Amino acid sequence: MTTDQYELEFVGDIPPESTIPNLAQIMIISKDQSYLTHGIHKFPAKFFPELPRYLIRRYSRKGERVLDPMCGSGTVVLESLLSERIPIGVDIDPMAQLITRTKTKSLDSDKLESQSKKLVDQIHQAYEDSKQSPSIPVFNYRDNWFRPFVLHELGTIKDAIDSVTDRVSSTEFRDFFLVVFSSIIRDVSNADPHCTRTVIRKKSIRNIAVGDTISKFKDALAKQLQAMSALATSLQLIDNRKVILKEESATAMNFEDNSINLAVTSPPYINAVDYPRTHQLEMYWLGMIGNGPLSTMKRNYIGTETVYKREYDELHYSGLSTLDPLLERIFVSDPRRSYIVYKFFEDMKQQLKETFRVLRPGARYCLAIGSNMIRGVPVHSHEILSEIAISPETGFELERSFFSGLIRHFIRIPRKERMSGEWVLILRKPHQ
Repeated sequence: MTTDQYELEFVGDIPPESTIPNLAQIMIISKDQSYLTHGIHKFPAKFFPELPRYLIRRYSRKGERVLDPMCGSGTVVLESLLSERIPIGVDIDPMAQLITRTKTKSLDSDKLESQSKKLVDQIHQAYEDSKQSPSIPVFNYRDNWFRPFVLHELGTIKDAIDSVTDRVSSTEFRDFFLVVFSSIIRDVSNADPHCTRTVIRKKSIRNIAVGDTISKFKDALAKQLQAMSALATSLQLIDNRKVILKEESATAMNFEDNSINLAVTSPPYINAVDYPRTHQLEMYWLGMIGNGPLSTMKRNYIGTETVYKREYDELHYSGLSTLDPLLERIFVSDPRRSYIVYKFFEDMKQQLKETFRVLRPGARYCLAIGSNMIRGVPVHSHEILSEIAISPETGFELERSFFSGLIRHFIRIPRKERMSGEWVLILRKPHQ
């Protein structure tokens, strides 16, 4: 789809008073991908801020509770805070929780600057001490992922963070330093930087020199200090800075019935992003993965690809007219993939029912979801989710839907650089 095929085009913010027609195709030219702390850490399939900002301001009021049940890196949570709502972020992923907690916490700029200088001094002191032997975590294939001198430098940075923050009572400083540390791990590893999955490709291994890891950390720290200072300035005029974060499943949230004013989310894509595997190197360094296999953690995620053979020995049916023919077609070539698709929508059914439960009557649930190609079969997720949402079992009304195209930068760029976009569903819980 070319730019001139879109009915509406927005450069930056969408005015909240704008009504986007049902089934419209719009284009958002994003200006705010790294605004404030949005760019503190890479995260796959991130929301661009302009779309959730519009949805938050159009469908909720100041002081109301806005929920993202699969909050990822916290774009909706931060935008809700900046819009003077009470943001609530739920995510089962520990990396998502750490990033969201950090990017939405206003820190004292002077104290943070002082602690950062102490941290950098500690890193240099330890690195220059030939007798220093940093702590390096043990995990599978560690020495394949990292060169020896990179391991040494990462260990030196991590030890310094532990040492400096042990002397500071505030855990927020530690979170901030750990997120900055985590943000460079993939860049100094042997993993392919262009793949959401953590894989090694010989042609993609970076040319990392001795000392580069520490230099990258210092550069990232300096950049994020500026971002944190800008966030603190932006939040000065906001009285209520309360952020509610819960590390729990989106299908079983610990909230009262009829207690949420608006929900906004971008669910995971089927067969697209394996979040624990994407962040496995960072999670090993941060001690987020226990002694068990990574697959055990992944089983609990919506959209998981960790399934057992006994689960896909036979074809599963959902009872959905938009989904079952696709499951049959996929099953012919790949029974496992057919079951993964089936399970994704079963999980999303439970998630939709759970969000319906916690929303107040008349409140809306806004979902942004893209389509997938599974074994050559197009899966139009928005159509399937719409059928689930309006079913008597779930109970939503589909108020409208529209297609949102996205351009990565403010400047106009060629199509090959452009995201294809997502369908946005505006669901409404009826008044009872």
